[in-house]
Amino acid sequence: MEILKSLAEWYMEGQWGMHLILGASIFSISIIIERVWYVMVKSSIKSEQFTLEVIKHIKKRDINGAINVCNRYDTPLTRIIKAVLQAFAEGEEDLQGVADEISLVEMPKLDRRTPYLSMLANISVLFGLLGTISGLIRCFGSLAGVSAAEKTAILSVGISEALHCTAFGLGVAITSIVFHGIIVGKTNGIIADIDSSVVKILNTLDEVRR
Repeated sequence: MEILKSLAEWYMEGQWGMHLILGASIFSISIIIERVWYVMVKSSIKSEQFTLEVIKHIKKRDINGAINVCNRYDTPLTRIIKAVLQAFAEGEEDLQGVADEISLVEMPKLDRRTPYLSMLANISVLFGLLGTISGLIRCFGSLAGVSAAEKTAILSVGISEALHCTAFGLGVAITSIVFHGIIVGKTNGIIADIDSSVVKILNTLDEVRR
């Protein structure tokens, strides 16, 4: 309880600027949780192992078996490969076109909302700066016509407000930037795995078709 009380006091010392930064932090945390779940959990798969298993069935001309392997998972990669295999089973010639068409649906889901983290990081810094400037303006604007003792108290309150907003804004910004980098890195890795797996499976299907 003491910790919560201290945090509440620390928050209130930052005045109204803290509310703006808190709003940005709530949006940022929401996006981070959703993106981590979708990119790192829902879309994650051992792509090399999956690809080898699918190729093994294709080489045996067991397309239904390969499709069943895809049905075990629910990721962008497996949905793309499943569409390609179904098209192959139906006699479709342009398998690359099928892969490209499904990729146009699946790929944007991996990048969705991630760029907002960078924007929220910048906004948090600006809100922190706004709160800092507000605290300093209030501080120096209240110094006229007061005693030396009162000036000290006013300076203390104003500078405290300024520094609290700066610290909170930077904390939210740093967190957003770090997770933005992690999520983008994982997303790029998944996209690279998808491209590699699709090429390998398309080549195998071409070999079987000949």
